[in-house]
Amino acid sequence: MYTTTARFHFSLVVLSSLCIMITAAPSGAQDAVIDALKRQVSEMQAAMQKMVDRIEQLEKERMANTATSNTPPPEPQTAATAGPVSTGKGILNTFNPAISVNALFGGGYSTNPETTRRLSNPDFHNGFNFQEAEFQFTADVDPYWKANMILAVDRAGNVELEEGYVTSEQLPYNLLPRDTSLKLGKFFAGFGKHNLLHAHQFPFIDRPLINQAVFGDEGLKEPGLGLSYLLPTSWFSELTFQGLAGENESLFRAGEESKRRGAYLGHWKNFFDVSDSTTLEFGNSYIAGRNSDAGHRLSQAIGLDLTMKWRPLRQATEKGLIWRNEYIYFSRERERDPSSRGGGLYSSLQYQFARNWWIQGRYDLLGVPKLDDGRKNRWTTLLALVPSEFSALRLQHSYTTQTRGKSVNEILLQMNFTIGAHPAHQY
Repeated sequence: MYTTTARFHFSLVVLSSLCIMITAAPSGAQDAVIDALKRQVSEMQAAMQKMVDRIEQLEKERMANTATSNTPPPEPQTAATAGPVSTGKGILNTFNPAISVNALFGGGYSTNPETTRRLSNPDFHNGFNFQEAEFQFTADVDPYWKANMILAVDRAGNVELEEGYVTSEQLPYNLLPRDTSLKLGKFFAGFGKHNLLHAHQFPFIDRPLINQAVFGDEGLKEPGLGLSYLLPTSWFSELTFQGLAGENESLFRAGEESKRRGAYLGHWKNFFDVSDSTTLEFGNSYIAGRNSDAGHRLSQAIGLDLTMKWRPLRQATEKGLIWRNEYIYFSRERERDPSSRGGGLYSSLQYQFARNWWIQGRYDLLGVPKLDDGRKNRWTTLLALVPSEFSALRLQHSYTTQTRGKSVNEILLQMNFTIGAHPAHQY
């Protein structure tokens, strides 16, 4: 086919050249040129006839194959099925995950280590220690799913699946409505603000007292399914519903041998631009499920959170202010004993006064309404040197008073660093 076409094009060139020669040649030589033209035209006609015959043959073969074959044509390969691509530099796989490692090293001193372990850090002891390391793997599974896996290693070398889930904002055949996202796996439940954070993302070195009292040392992280829907409002407004396993040991009393009864959660988040430099976020949360005590009564918690952030446009790298507030009320119904219930709040202020320096303060009140063991007040201050988004050196002091118990002073020092391609933190 290629040879015949090439000959045809060549013949056109020759024919054009001969036409020019006829015009320029003397009359005695025109007969010879005309004879040459006749021969060239005859060859062109033969070549064109071969092309027509070949086209008709190919068309007949195509029609015959279509009529006799019941096998659909093979689907085109996608990047997920085609396998690795060989290049001059080796094997290229576009679905290799982004990998990062975060590590926390710290030290501390408490005037009452037992109280510190009970209130805010079960693993605390005076002296220096390795807190934990997190290995995070993030990648697109295919055009529809994105996966995130986080493995946590404690100072004893124990490995735990901190989070492991997939998310999607689009599914085939439009199964997922517009402005809706889906989440499947094990993840930190969408309750409030602080519960969404990993240890290296904490604004302070330890958790607020109310979060520790309600959800325990590990926070509220559960296997489950979540749906989020972006409401059609002029501001950012998002509704989240999650069905969870209900295995939190603190809220649902779910030990290793107890049967999980399941839990459900709702969260409403609203975000406003107050000005070019100031934003405001307000949210409320609710979770409920059957606990593992005798009778499997209801355990539930409700939360309110308010966050304001200010960062001037012309000094965005040198000045900033973050004001966080959260209140949580919880209750655990029991078969014979009165309901165990209580509440608490925290309010914190973080101020960046130079390019790499932050000064922070937080007030915790546990026991509003009162808990069985009385109220607790904590005042915390922190100074942070933050050379970049990948490292921070923080010094923290806390003073805690108790209705029933002695006052406690704590001094904590922490080194926080990350290597690798780490995804953006929660806003």
